[in-house]
Amino acid sequence: MQPVVMQYRIIELTSLELGAGAAFRFRWTLPGEEESSDKDEALVSSIRTIGMISPPVLADAGDQHEIVSGFRRLAAAREAGLEKVPALVIETQDEGLAGALPVWLESSLHGQALSEMERLTFAAKALAITGDRIAEYLPLISRLYGRKITAEILGRLSGLSLLEGEVPLAIHEGRVSPGDLLQLGAHPGIDTAAAARLLAGSGLSRSGRREAVRGMLGLADHGKELFARFVEEYDPDEMPLDEAVSSITHPGMTGDISFLKRTITEIELPPAASVHLPENLEGSSFTVEIRVRNGDDLSISLERLREASEDGLIEDMLKVLQGNA
Repeated sequence: MQPVVMQYRIIELTSLELGAGAAFRFRWTLPGEEESSDKDEALVSSIRTIGMISPPVLADAGDQHEIVSGFRRLAAAREAGLEKVPALVIETQDEGLAGALPVWLESSLHGQALSEMERLTFAAKALAITGDRIAEYLPLISRLYGRKITAEILGRLSGLSLLEGEVPLAIHEGRVSPGDLLQLGAHPGIDTAAAARLLAGSGLSRSGRREAVRGMLGLADHGKELFARFVEEYDPDEMPLDEAVSSITHPGMTGDISFLKRTITEIELPPAASVHLPENLEGSSFTVEIRVRNGDDLSISLERLREASEDGLIEDMLKVLQGNA
């Protein structure tokens, strides 16, 4: 990599592209855009009051300047009413935008932590800019991800950034995991986009999503047609996603877990009591855990469990856990 040469310049703010199509942008939102945060408002106020202390970095792309780092500062400056801003401009010369990659990659490691969707966008844009030189930059990209990233993995991550509809927002908010989507996408019988839409709309916890992923993989093991039919016929109002896929791949186990949930509800433990049932019954031993916060809840819980034992509910639960129901 060649040393990076920069020049200090004053730039017309209106000449800069801050939108999602900008070559180096990976941030989900910027100050002044929908879903902007209190931190964005504070940045706007700061720049309006004292100006821009740290200049953004731009790349000289010939007929225009591309923002390399400082998208939030520039968007805040726009909101603050500034017309011109100071900037450090990289002379990319014959390297094109790739000449600004070291600065871009390094700057991505600082500032606000990236969401999963922002990292996917970053992966897609890094791959587009570097092209066949991607191997040179994989160590820096691996630092961003906190683990070794190969060109193959980067390509798969890049593909996830193209998913549409509600999926990108779900990934950004942490309701869908790229790891789960990569696992699903590796199965030849699964339509990744369809699986992503199911997960995005499921409202499941992390453990519930894990079970849903396992269930969808099990469905696809029985054939691509079975998975496609499930996607077409699934109604989220009838049953949660994890239970729905499990009811097809493991009908007996799904019924048993549903029975345990109904029984716990029937026992009527205190509202503050936290009950943890087995996520599946594929092993050989299981635990039903009940946590309480204070002595009163403990006394009530013990009394309700005693009554449940006298009514035979505890025995029925044990039969299910022992596989004798």
